[in-house]
Amino acid sequence: MRNSGIGRSAGRLSPLALALLVVALLLGTTGGAVAGALITGAQIKNGTVTGADIKDASLTHVDIADEPRAWGAMKNTTTNDFTTAAWTPVVSKSLSLARAGYLTVTASLYAEDDATLTGVGYLNYALRIDGKVVDAYKALDFQADGGPGQSGSTTLVVPAAKGSHTVQLVVSEDGSGSFLYGGEISAVYAPTGSASGLDFASRPTHGRVNH
Repeated sequence: MRNSGIGRSAGRLSPLALALLVVALLLGTTGGAVAGALITGAQIKNGTVTGADIKDASLTHVDIADEPRAWGAMKNTTTNDFTTAAWTPVVSKSLSLARAGYLTVTASLYAEDDATLTGVGYLNYALRIDGKVVDAYKALDFQADGGPGQSGSTTLVVPAAKGSHTVQLVVSEDGSGSFLYGGEISAVYAPTGSASGLDFASRPTHGRVNH
């Protein structure tokens, strides 16, 4: 009889052990339900979450593909006796976009009538993107042999697909010849925008320096 009493006492749970067992059972049976009740991003309707709903500094990840980016290039070497009638690159820049968006491309140059050639230079210039001249060209018209040089610039906003692109400032000669002093080109990417452009007319600047 004594041994049987000891066995029955050993099979009993203390109040504390019983309470812990109940808690463990509750967690085991409801944990999956609680996790399943959490709201995921797929369940949130677009446009329903605003800035007021987001705690400051709670978002730590930024999508780099949506960040604006910029590229630039410059050529400062001179080109004497430029007489080519075909579009010829002055400066080029290659770039790569992680996703489709818009490019704002700006280019500028400076040139003079070539003093060693008879006649007056008339230099056309334009932007070329991926091998295609994409804007109506402009011209540096030196007016008279021995006149002042001119600088010109142009800006264009264009839609651009994901992937690699090449932007160029190109020139062609319709006169007797020009003396080029190089140029600059820059491109700025934005994930959204519009395809309207703005052009800046050429303007007279420095006097002639090539002889």
